[in-house]
Parts: sequence; structure tokens; C-alpha cells
Amino acid sequence: MFDHYSDMPAALTTPEAQTDPSFATTLAHGLDVLAAFRNNPGPLSNAELAAHTGLSRPTVSRLTHTLTQLGYLNRSTKGFVLGLGVLAAAYPVLSALKVRQLARPLMRDFAAYAGGTVSIAMPFGLDFIYVETVRTTEAAPHIPDVGFAGTLSTTAVGRALLSLYTAEEIGSYVARVKAEQPQDADYVLKRTLADAELCRERGFAVSLGEWRREIFGVAAPLYRTPTGDCLAVNCGIPSFRFSAEQIERECGPRILGLARSITSLVTNA
Repeated sequence: MFDHYSDMPAALTTPEAQTDPSFATTLAHGLDVLAAFRNNPGPLSNAELAAHTGLSRPTVSRLTHTLTQLGYLNRSTKGFVLGLGVLAAAYPVLSALKVRQLARPLMRDFAAYAGGTVSIAMPFGLDFIYVETVRTTEAAPHIPDVGFAGTLSTTAVGRALLSLYTAEEIGSYVARVKAEQPQDADYVLKRTLADAELCRERGFAVSLGEWRREIFGVAAPLYRTPTGDCLAVNCGIPSFRFSAEQIERECGPRILGLARSITSLVTNA
């Protein structure tokens, strides 16, 4: 159902933003070009960037030239790749998240128990982004890292994040899914939101191979920051390590305990 995800446009610009008279469209288009690399880490040509963003080739050419001059893109023989300017811009965001340093020892213990990868995520539009990741082994089918992005709809961490949303935010999320990913709207309404509500009740969410067949996900919400940002912790576990029943019965309560411990550390820091 979600095979289209890696190929979908990465544009950040929403229809509502485009009608805002104060909205800087050219800046947004430049950020759309950078966002195209989120699901396409290799070199991208101007033609490929135009296809991903929906912008014209001349517009993309001007934007890539400007972004290269500013250090946000580098030119390679096969197209463009992200430059160090992107990393420099992201550093203040990561350094301000003190939870990353505080939670690492606890995350490492859980990763050792589960034999998976433990991450802290924040929502970004219809997706989530990992802001911290800890693992104890490389022998896993999927090894994400800081900055990795995935969909909220089919993942345990997505459902945990959505459980922190207000009713108004859930309404905005659903409206955006219908506008940008209409093929997923029925799934979100019937499955994603139901699982987010279940997460509110019991404190954790699971995703049993829905996002990637070989990965079982278990997650728990952490808290909202003073600025309203949501955080959740999750563990991606190779499906051969635990049965679906064990994920529900054992891993779920354990990751809820992990989330409570991390939240306590941040509160008392």
C-alpha cells in the first residue's frame, strides 16, 4: 500500500501557505529542493529535482545554482548532493535538545534488551524525524540514524506522536493527508487514528511489519516541549527476535517504562 512513499514529492509548501500574502514563495521553493533529498540521498539532477518538487526546470536550475553558492548543495558528476551548510543549520536544533544526552544510557539499555535500534522522534508535517538514535548491533535489516525521516501513518512512533496531538491538530493532520496523500486517507482514518487513541489509553503503540515487513516497531510518547513540539521514543526490532504477542505483552510495557524514565530525567534536569 505504501510503496509510493519513497517516490512521492518531498515538497514542504502547503496549499494554505501558498495563499498567505506574507509567504515567501521563492524561499519555500528553495527549501522544497532541499527537502527532495530526504528520501533520495544520492545525487539528483535538475530534471529529477523538478520531478520531485513539481517546479519547472529553469526555476530548479536557478535554485540549485544559488544553493550551491551558499554551501547547501554540492555539485557532483551525476547531479547535486547536500552540502555541509545543511548540517551547520541543523546543529543548533540538535544541540538544544538536551533529552538526547540525558536519554542515551537508558536507550542503550533498551536496545541491548530488544536487539534493535532505539530512537527519539519529532513530527515534521506528515512525517517524523529522528533526533537521536542508539543501537548495540549493526546486524539489523534497517539501521536508521539521526535525521532519518519516515511516515507517521504506518509506524509505531508516528502513532505515539499523534497521541500527543490536540483534537485540532489531529483535524489538521487528517486534512493534510487528504490533500497531499489521498490514497492513504482511508488507512489513516480507520487504522492510524484508532491506534493513536489506543496509545493514549495504554501508553504505547505498536506496528507489526506495517512500515517494513521485517521490522516490528514499539513506541511511547514522551512529552511536549514549552514550544509545543512533540517527542516520542521507539524501538525498531527485527521481527525474528520477538513474536507479535511478545511485542504487545513484554516490549510495550517496557518502552512505556523507558518513556517515563526519560521524561523524569528531563523534568528534573
